[in-house]
Amino acid sequence: MTPPRPKWRSKYLLFVSFGLLLVLLTALIAFGLLRMQGTVEFLLDGNHGETALAVAAASQALHEGLLWIGAGGLLALLAVAVIAILVIRVVANTEAKLEREKELAEVTLHSIVDGVLTTDASGRIEYMNPVAEQYLGWTGAEARGRQLSEVYRVLDERTGRLIEPLPFTVQAAAEEPAPVRLVDRNGRECPVRYSYAPIRGRDGTTHGMIVVFHDVSQVRAMAQQLTWQASHDALTGLVNRREFERRLKELIETARSQEREHALMFMDLDNFKAVNDTCGHSAGDELLRQLTVIMLSRMRGSDTLARLGGDEFGALLESCPPEQALRIANAMRETVREFRFVWEGKTFNVGISIGLVPITAEGGDSERVLAVADACCYDAKNRGRDRVQVYRPEDRDYGERHEELQIVSQINRAFELGQFRLYRQRIAPLNAAGIGEPHHEVLVRMVDRAGNLVPATGFMPAAERYNLLTSIERWVVSSLVEYLHRQWAPGAARHDPPPGGERSFHSVNISGVSINDKSFPDFLRNLLTRYQLPPGVLCFEITETTAISNLSKAAELMHELKGMGCRFALDDFGTGMSSFAYLKYLPVDYLKIAGVFIKDMTTDPMDHAIVDAVNRIGHILGMKTVAESVEDAATLTKITELSVDYAQGYFIAEPEALAGEEPVEPKALSA
Repeated sequence: MTPPRPKWRSKYLLFVSFGLLLVLLTALIAFGLLRMQGTVEFLLDGNHGETALAVAAASQALHEGLLWIGAGGLLALLAVAVIAILVIRVVANTEAKLEREKELAEVTLHSIVDGVLTTDASGRIEYMNPVAEQYLGWTGAEARGRQLSEVYRVLDERTGRLIEPLPFTVQAAAEEPAPVRLVDRNGRECPVRYSYAPIRGRDGTTHGMIVVFHDVSQVRAMAQQLTWQASHDALTGLVNRREFERRLKELIETARSQEREHALMFMDLDNFKAVNDTCGHSAGDELLRQLTVIMLSRMRGSDTLARLGGDEFGALLESCPPEQALRIANAMRETVREFRFVWEGKTFNVGISIGLVPITAEGGDSERVLAVADACCYDAKNRGRDRVQVYRPEDRDYGERHEELQIVSQINRAFELGQFRLYRQRIAPLNAAGIGEPHHEVLVRMVDRAGNLVPATGFMPAAERYNLLTSIERWVVSSLVEYLHRQWAPGAARHDPPPGGERSFHSVNISGVSINDKSFPDFLRNLLTRYQLPPGVLCFEITETTAISNLSKAAELMHELKGMGCRFALDDFGTGMSSFAYLKYLPVDYLKIAGVFIKDMTTDPMDHAIVDAVNRIGHILGMKTVAESVEDAATLTKITELSVDYAQGYFIAEPEALAGEEPVEPKALSA
């Protein structure tokens, strides 16, 4: 890029030329006067002496004048020479500065990562930086003087058409929003973004145009990778649950609008847990990767196979009538059954249970279709596994399962809207002096869509079936710990135990799912560390059957949590009793005698004997006993006579909202 010669430079050169001309004119005048003097002297040589004297005096004066004129001209010449030298120096400095600015501009254009081209007013290329040379395949010397359309060619990615060169007479800078591809001299293409603007002088005249473009292939690749990761499973490369549900909604829409038939397969691997337990999760991951390849071989090109989570898979069969869908499902089942997985010399075979559901205009929304498919898969497992269970709308079992799934939907809604409530029921001491603060068992309730208060028995079975039990139990524990923290915080109104009595505590139920959850102790430890509860105010209740079926893990968890200051109660004791020996290995503080024995102990001698035996053994082991389901005065009298320590039931106290919880007036208490 060569900058135009500045106008002020011509003005300075004109000024120097005028000074030199002035000096020359002065010299000519002096020379003319000298010549005239000589002529006058020659003409007057023959005159009288007086005239000669006068002329001599005049000549002397003329000589002096000429000397002064010569001296002035010489001084003027020296002044002009000095001015000329100064002007030349200023011009040289200005030119050097312009040259440096030009070099800096060229270095800048060479250094930037964008391609830069400039044209003259006729659209011919004047300059290209090295980046433009690299992407266009032209050198600057080759491209200079050529039309922009000959060197710079871009295609519209949407249409594939060549975009006409941008007019250099555009009125303002612009940015091309459409995705384009730059075509180089050899026909190679590269996605770019470009902008252009006119080059104008101070007077507004357009001298040309500048085009700037940059490569967006890496940015686009990163965006595509992020998009892929958001919609695919990292382990198997299959689409994930979110993308699967999105595509399912599209198929349901086409089934309604175009009356097309599709199918959904919900698949769950059989015996997958054995691989994880025997060889570890790395083996399980490798099994899933290998199975993915095999399962894809049974899918059509238009079908979608997705990993929905864990060892669950889903498949969308587009434009697939029921008979063909059943053939594909059976082929998938046989393929998985014949697969053998080998890991470190061990061979495993797995099966697959499949729930098959047609996608029709009458099938309902995506949530219902997916839920029904899950129910069919669950039914296939219950009927022996390694089978395909086809959905039939007339089957009553699926209607009941659908109701269960509606409860699951309400549970999820309760989490989102904060519609769980904590209640508590008083556990009263039965000693003669009434020593000991009243204890409480914490209960959870759920507010459904109609505003009804649903007890735990109305939604806990569905929560356990659909792996929501852990989330509910953690919410209950967290909310209870926060409540106890408020009660025991410095300055709070709290109830200290009376002399000789015990510290008041609140107990909460946990299931076998939490017992087997390895992260539960860390969860509780972080919670207790944060809220700093006094020891002994938090108690966990575990049913006897749960403790027996998970004896080693239950004992390990009890010992670990007791080290954090927690207590333990064994709930529903007696219902699963086969031996009292295991009680010696569990650090239990309280035995809660099952209500099934308490209710009829006043009329049934066997129940009375069982309650008496449990109470005696509990006391021998240093445990406190609690009688559940105390519903009348006669029962209370009997357990008091047996020296049971505590009583719980509707005769003692009805459940009440935990302090600070918003009470709900139930419209109907559903069971």
